[in-house]
Amino acid sequence: MKAPRDEIWFRKIYVDLLKDQHITTIFRPGARACNTKKGFCSGETLKIKVLDKVGADWADLSGETLPDFEMLVQVVDTKICTIGSLISDDFVGSSPDVFNIESLTYHLGAIYNLTPSEVNNDTVITKTIFKYL
Repeated sequence: MKAPRDEIWFRKIYVDLLKDQHITTIFRPGARACNTKKGFCSGETLKIKVLDKVGADWADLSGETLPDFEMLVQVVDTKICTIGSLISDDFVGSSPDVFNIESLTYHLGAIYNLTPSEVNNDTVITKTIFKYL
């Protein structure tokens, strides 16, 4: 199953941080504008789900989520920018492994199977901030 547009999927390593509502900021590659296939709109309610079996968009492989985990969040803001334009305040609310440009670059490369030339200061990303409901 591919993530519906009204869901945000996370890896299992983040499940406790989600349960404790510590993650409120996420970064995704590309310009994910409101009302696009993978974009979120301010004020929109989304379901948080956790991956049980990881898929890969580039390989058209669908992931599967844990059947007993779902939380609701509301999008506070989205920002399309380049990685190099981020400042330290942009990382507030992110997971503990994403705390600066270097860690974000590595994180996106590892999660999305991207090379260093595909993830650099000029790479366009979308930052989304949400609150738990």
